[in-house]
Amino acid sequence: MRELMIKNFKAFGDEGIKIGGETLQGTPMNVLCFGENGSGKSSVFEALKFAFHYQRICRERNLQHLTGAALTNGLRQIQLDYQHKNAGDNFEIRVNNVNYDIFNASCYHAYMICGDDLVSRDKIDVKDILKKAWLGHHDIDAELTEAHMDLVVDDVNTMLREYFYETIQVSRSQNGMFLLVIEDVGRGISQDDVLRQWYNEAKIHLVILLVLMGSILLMAPGGGNDRRILIFDDFITSLDMANRTFLYQCIMSRFKDFQILIFTHNTSFYNLCDHFISDDKKQKETWLRQGVFEYNNKHEVYTLDKSDTIKKLEQRLKDHPGDIHRIGNDVRQYFEVLLHRLAMLLMAGAKEETTGILAEISKKLDRRVFKVTGDKVYYMHDLVNSLMNIVANTREDRQLEVIKKKLKEYEGVQETDKLADNLQAMVIYQKVALHQSSHGHAGLPDLSAKEIKASLTVMKKIEATIDKLKIERI
Repeated sequence: MRELMIKNFKAFGDEGIKIGGETLQGTPMNVLCFGENGSGKSSVFEALKFAFHYQRICRERNLQHLTGAALTNGLRQIQLDYQHKNAGDNFEIRVNNVNYDIFNASCYHAYMICGDDLVSRDKIDVKDILKKAWLGHHDIDAELTEAHMDLVVDDVNTMLREYFYETIQVSRSQNGMFLLVIEDVGRGISQDDVLRQWYNEAKIHLVILLVLMGSILLMAPGGGNDRRILIFDDFITSLDMANRTFLYQCIMSRFKDFQILIFTHNTSFYNLCDHFISDDKKQKETWLRQGVFEYNNKHEVYTLDKSDTIKKLEQRLKDHPGDIHRIGNDVRQYFEVLLHRLAMLLMAGAKEETTGILAEISKKLDRRVFKVTGDKVYYMHDLVNSLMNIVANTREDRQLEVIKKKLKEYEGVQETDKLADNLQAMVIYQKVALHQSSHGHAGLPDLSAKEIKASLTVMKKIEATIDKLKIERI
């Protein structure tokens, strides 16, 4: 899938949004997409269902046997149920510029896993799990044989052992053909029922996720014309940090031949994936980083452009000085991108409105000594802890010297970054210049090239700080 276009669908209005892109070689890119709850991320996931599983949606609404007016009314009801509340026209979902209802998805095998598929349960019935998930074009009743079950069990155990270093293993239960036993030899536990009484949510969650992943690998066709897509939406909620790292490694290792789309609202997991992707030159070229957010009651998507956006904006201003308002609007939009990236890196909370993020970050940084390094942001309490450690562990005749050195270290970095000052400057430009450029507030002076230049200068400094923070809080 090179591109998914969504318009007038659920959270997204008539301006529409696009997900996806192409590499320089013209192949579809993998997508890593961040969005807080309520940002519209789940609307994208639902649109992907329409794109690749439209026939199943119709079957589940019992439309497959209808004809004439009854079928027309049934399809119209789908439009009404999913249409954006303020839309005047029918919703549009296009894959590679082809509308979902005529898109030929027969050679696409889209495997979709979301948090709802992984809810902890007292029994793990493999057949029930696979039938409820949205997995390619498979007849689970026909394909899930005893031999298939044995292969699933073997594969889940391999992943538990080789990727997650878990002490638990699974086996087939004697109480049902598709039922799994979770065994913890060290604790002397072997259960196929009341699992939540014996195992924590994270263990059950992990087993279910690996059942789905193992089954996908076994079922996915390997023909040259078959296009395999693996789509995740908020699927790591109960996993601890170590297992999230192992999960990323497992996905990248075992699903190399799939196009992968990851949607998450978890900042640390996004940053973790982003760090590993950015660290690998080959992966970096095949992944697109996007974000979904709400601004002025509109849900939008931005792409983290690898090109030098600020330099391009400066050049446009130089080449087209009369196009102030359009350039100003593009500056505002890129400021939104920087701000959301900064919020993710600092884990500044779930406030997706620009003013909310600014207030949250400003509160976090206000009047605090801090320094930024390649792997962490250090606040005043870190400085205090460092000084206390010096006093406790340094000879008295050397303490003053070491303390001065530590203070100098903080002072020097603060002078370089001045993140709080830069954000405060952008608060002013946001209200006076950038906001006006897109909404034309009455009573404010006209936007000037000088104000745009000032905004771009400050944004360069914020962008530089973000580059330093790129692996913060992994």
